[in-house]
Amino acid sequence: MRLVSVTLSDIRCFAAPVRIDGIGGGLNVLSAPNENGKSTLFDALHAVFFTPHRSVGKDIKALKPHAGGAPEVTVEIDTGDGRFVIRKRWLSRAEAEVRQGDRLVAKADEAEAWISRLTTSGGEGGPAGLLWVRQGTTQLDHDRAKENQTTLTTRRDLMSSVTGEVEALTGGKRMDTALMRAREDLGRLLTPGGRPKADGPLARTETEVANLTALQAELAETIRRLADALTRRTQVRRTLADLQDPAAEADRKARLAEATAAHEAASRHAEALRQADLAVKMARLEAAEATGKLDALARAQTAEAAARKTEADAQAFARLARDSLAQAEATVQARLAEGAAARARHTAADMTLRKSLHAHAARADGTRRRDLSARLERLAGLSAELATRRMAAGLGPDAKAMAALDAQFQQVSVLRSLRTSSATRISVAYSGADRISLAGTHLPEGVPTPILAEAVLTLPGLGDLTIRPGDGNDSATRLQQAEAELEAQLARTGCATVEEARVAARLRAEAGAAMTEIETRISTLAPQGIAAVEAELARVPAPAPDEAEVPDVDTAQSLFDAEVLALQTAESALQEARSLAEGERMADVRAAIAVETATDALRAAEGVLAAYGDQTAAEADLSAARDRAGLALTITMQNHAKLAASAPDLVLARASLARAQSVALGADHDIATLSQERAGLDKEIDLRSGEGVAEDLADVTTRLGAAQAQRDRLLFEVAVLKDLIAALETARDTARERYFAPVMAELKPLLHLLWPDADLRFDGESLLPTALIRDGRQEDIGILSGGTQEQIALFVRLAFARLLARTGRHAPVILDDALVYTDDDRIERVFDMLHGQAADLQIIVLTCRQRAFRALGGQKLTFQPI
Repeated sequence: MRLVSVTLSDIRCFAAPVRIDGIGGGLNVLSAPNENGKSTLFDALHAVFFTPHRSVGKDIKALKPHAGGAPEVTVEIDTGDGRFVIRKRWLSRAEAEVRQGDRLVAKADEAEAWISRLTTSGGEGGPAGLLWVRQGTTQLDHDRAKENQTTLTTRRDLMSSVTGEVEALTGGKRMDTALMRAREDLGRLLTPGGRPKADGPLARTETEVANLTALQAELAETIRRLADALTRRTQVRRTLADLQDPAAEADRKARLAEATAAHEAASRHAEALRQADLAVKMARLEAAEATGKLDALARAQTAEAAARKTEADAQAFARLARDSLAQAEATVQARLAEGAAARARHTAADMTLRKSLHAHAARADGTRRRDLSARLERLAGLSAELATRRMAAGLGPDAKAMAALDAQFQQVSVLRSLRTSSATRISVAYSGADRISLAGTHLPEGVPTPILAEAVLTLPGLGDLTIRPGDGNDSATRLQQAEAELEAQLARTGCATVEEARVAARLRAEAGAAMTEIETRISTLAPQGIAAVEAELARVPAPAPDEAEVPDVDTAQSLFDAEVLALQTAESALQEARSLAEGERMADVRAAIAVETATDALRAAEGVLAAYGDQTAAEADLSAARDRAGLALTITMQNHAKLAASAPDLVLARASLARAQSVALGADHDIATLSQERAGLDKEIDLRSGEGVAEDLADVTTRLGAAQAQRDRLLFEVAVLKDLIAALETARDTARERYFAPVMAELKPLLHLLWPDADLRFDGESLLPTALIRDGRQEDIGILSGGTQEQIALFVRLAFARLLARTGRHAPVILDDALVYTDDDRIERVFDMLHGQAADLQIIVLTCRQRAFRALGGQKLTFQPI
């Protein structure tokens, strides 16, 4: 995290909003007299990062200005994810929000959580207790026990995360956090008793496996019901075909017509005619039955032949599917072998690359020589640019002149507003079309118009009305004096307008800031001067020759990249072969289903034919029966005709008519009922076929396999987490002894700036320095001078800041009058050290020692009113 700007509103002495802008990534200095708001800025920054917006504690109440108001702080920061703006307001209408450009990132409690994640362990004090030094603090501990505990927690957390053994295990994260995270991850999957946790990923996956298994059975049952519907539809269609046969319909119509005619003609001989009619009916039924049996035999033979062909086709397709599946599985095995070979070559190429990189490191002196040469070229360019900026910094009004000019411009604006607000106003309400004019402009109706000086109103049809406002105050005189003073100040700056003067002042300030930045960059690149860099370049020896048996890095890298690509290609080919094999497996399943369906249909057709026995004899018998029934029907009809012609019976004719009508109505009813049933079966079959039940079954089977694989992966993760927790607990015990190596590695170069060969002794419990060792003598920190104590405290904080940066948690170092007791000689070396550290850290120095800290340099910061 890097601060970019800070805006304060209703914060102690800043009742009006002020802003500090242009905070650089290196060394920044805010130098101002006492009671100018430096410590207020420190407390406001601490509040925005570590005090919730709903807090009403004494620390927040202490930020209120004497005139009252709701403290509000806006901080603009740069992070690895981009630039963000954090705004907090306390007490009245408390709120907190985080924005990135015009996008609202978080608000209220979500904004507090976002800030907490940014500062890392913000609720425990975060890095502020280590890196931010309040005014009057010369030691690393605090007066309050809570602050001591939180900074102790932060120090222990930080040094745990940079210990070498923990680095190898957790990638730079803190030991305790890594162990807690592993336990939390295991807790998401299992209960303390080792069972899958309710609503956890493992429990959900097992539930999904059970649900998919049940769905798979349900889809199979749906396919079975679809087959039953197909069979019933075949039966209904056959019955409808019989009822709707043209011959049957013609027969029913003929009988109805004959019955009608008989009813009209019959008057006598009813009983004889009725008996004849019954004989005709029986003969016809026998003839129809004989014909139907013969037709049923022919349909059964046709169905059996079709079913046999379908079954043979399905068997052939199934054989092809099995052959394709076997070939696909062989391809998968071949791809597995190729992948194993590719992984072996990848491992060999990786070892070659590691050896090449090791050899390349031995040639670092050549790289150092190139770096120093490039630095000298950059220093030459910066020196030329510094001369140009120095000339530009002498042009335009300085900050003092610009502040006076802004104040005078604001006074003129206020006087103009006062004069306008206190002037006489007239308001007009028109009753006709005529309008009153002032200086040629019509006065609007109902709008008050101020009269600042003598004015003449033109009244249509009446004349002119002169208004002379009284001189009850001296606002006009004061306005004239203020405007004259503004013109005089503009003349002294050589600018025609205030805006032009602001532009000139800004250009001058930008040139000064750029000059400071260039000087800082030159000091950073060459802390001891350009001559020292040139001397260092001369001392760098020529690089050692490369070892002949080790390939260069580019060649080894190219070989490694080629093997990586080959491994990826082999894995892709394996995945493709597995996908193809899965497709062939599904095709084999579908072919087996088709064979089973065709076989069932063939068996059903064969069962129908089996009822006839010898088909040839059955066909001959049925044909003879049909012929006999036809002959009997003919004779019966002839007898009936004779009876009807001689003397038909009226009663018999009426009965024949009723019977014929009943037959016709029954046929129509059966046709309607069966047609409705057929429509329902068609709809059901079309619906289930359109639903793609077979495809759904295949999809569910695939998803079930994926869910089972996910369950296996989660069980594997459980085993890995258990092993990881055991390994972390073992490593934590051995890592405690290595806490202080990283911080001392950062601290020793800083100590040696003031005391060559000096060392610090740390306490194992508080993790703070307890003694300074120099010239072979050990001195307790408490008996050292105030200057030495504050210097050690500053060095330790900078060392912790560098450790934070190494863990990826960059945080600014803020020093509020942290060098109070340091003498002139040491403060110069401390200034050089701060510049050197600012190359990697953002350091903000707040000081009231303007003269002493003028030699510090760095980016100059000021409070700018908004």
